[in-house]
Amino acid sequence: MSRGRFAIGRTSALLALTALAGCGDADTLTPPGGGSATVVLVSGGDQRAIGGRPPAEPIVVRVHDASGRAAAGVTVSFTPAPGNGSADPISTASDGNGEAATTWTLGSSALGRQTLTVSAGASSVTVGAEAIDLEAELDALFAPASAAEVEVVRADWAGRDVSAAQVSVELTEEMALGPSTATLRIVSHVVAGVRHFGAIIVPAGAEPESLPVLMYAHGGDSGVSVDDLQFVALSLGELSTRFMYVVPSFRSEPLRYGGRTWVSEGPSGHWDQDIDDALALVNVAFESTPEARPGTFSILGGSRGAGVALLAGVRDPRVDRIVAFFGPTDFFDDWIRVIAWKTALDGPWDLPGLIHLDSTLIKPLVRGGISIPEARLGLVRRSSVLFAADLPAVQLHHGTADFTVPVSQAESLIRTMEALGRASPDFEAFIYEGGGHDFLSLTGAIPRAVEFITQTLTGEGAPRR
Repeated sequence: MSRGRFAIGRTSALLALTALAGCGDADTLTPPGGGSATVVLVSGGDQRAIGGRPPAEPIVVRVHDASGRAAAGVTVSFTPAPGNGSADPISTASDGNGEAATTWTLGSSALGRQTLTVSAGASSVTVGAEAIDLEAELDALFAPASAAEVEVVRADWAGRDVSAAQVSVELTEEMALGPSTATLRIVSHVVAGVRHFGAIIVPAGAEPESLPVLMYAHGGDSGVSVDDLQFVALSLGELSTRFMYVVPSFRSEPLRYGGRTWVSEGPSGHWDQDIDDALALVNVAFESTPEARPGTFSILGGSRGAGVALLAGVRDPRVDRIVAFFGPTDFFDDWIRVIAWKTALDGPWDLPGLIHLDSTLIKPLVRGGISIPEARLGLVRRSSVLFAADLPAVQLHHGTADFTVPVSQAESLIRTMEALGRASPDFEAFIYEGGGHDFLSLTGAIPRAVEFITQTLTGEGAPRR
């Protein structure tokens, strides 16, 4: 009799244990220490992203127990509202810090505000995001620039201080320059709070105030070597000793010479702070070089450097002549719109300046870090075509098979200059059938550039508009 009661009791106990084991999933909703779970948003709320794409940051929450401590092992579920996309994962357990995360891909059809409910047991939190229509955003971004926007940028430029401060000579030595020799100075100075490096090259034996200043503005994103100037000297031939030269580096990029490197400070500033750096270096050259002919200077630039040359010519009335090889002129062009569209969807590819534009303009616009009016001003201040009336004498070279900077950029400036009534010798443009993004592929361009730039040797500047 007693043995049977014992057997029944043992069976009841086993059934009870089995029942408890079967409730294991539900038990994970109860944080250690008992009580109800509380879920709070840690990061990822109120983001902005393209419809059908995930926001930049994952959604991260933390689960707390009744005592407010992080609760591990609690099941957290992520549930988008109907039509508001999907979450991956849709459910996961909180980690040792009580945190759980998911990637939320927004719905592509329900533009505007979308929501995601994050729950742990009876506790939940609602996360919001804005799904944007990329085409509508680009329509607004690339609408034609207004006169008011152009004047805002003019005012910004007028307020910039490009005077040279804390000038230091880092290196002085003799170097070869074409068929002759020259004195090279590597100098540094502070502009806009950052230290910038550049080279000043003066042919040997020059008389005071005898040499017109010629700036070489480089292309690409990888900095500049002083040796790049040898191509200019070779092109000029025996006339190379009739100029002095300035070679700016740009922010965050190296200036190289003879196995040595000097890196300019500050974040990159393609086609904007580039001009500040270049103009400040010219000021150093005029102030510290007795051989410099005062008053004016000319610029030779390729690709990125051509864009810098044109914008510097707009901003500084001392610029006498510009030779621009295959550079950007119009950031409201359809080519830039296509770049913005592809970059917004897939990220930047290997094109000079594109990483900078993506990080400072396209990503911030998509994510809501800057407004469309702010982004538009970024395009205006990079578009010399909008300020064409202020350009000095310009000679333009571009090839029809340029797949880095398409010929549409040259064509935009040509149309604008024609509308202004500007023609040779004030404005010359040469389009090369089949020419690429390479000086040597533009047949006849180098002699034309030499003829144009050496007109400064007469001492008579081009008429300033």
